[in-house]
Amino acid sequence: LQMFGGLQKVMIVGLPWFRREDWPALRALFVDADTLHAEWEDWQQSATKVEAQIRASGQRVVRAELRPEAFAAYCSTLGIPTDAEARLLWANEAAERETRQRS
Repeated sequence: LQMFGGLQKVMIVGLPWFRREDWPALRALFVDADTLHAEWEDWQQSATKVEAQIRASGQRVVRAELRPEAFAAYCSTLGIPTDAEARLLWANEAAERETRQRS
């Protein structure tokens, strides 16, 4: 929590989130797929732990779902590779949108 003028503000963290049915297409799309779990279930277990740790630190988590076609178009538009940095950028933008909608 951060304090602003005596008010507590919960930080919102964007976390890239993948659907099971999109996992094969996403892994084919990601240029750094070799750094991710081979199986969706293993990724999901790991991501759920990270999500719990973030929440335990007092922050709010926004699951930023990546869909293969939308993410490919996003990266193409920005001229960036489909890697971890792009996934975090996507997730942070989702968190920012969530923050704006709540204010």
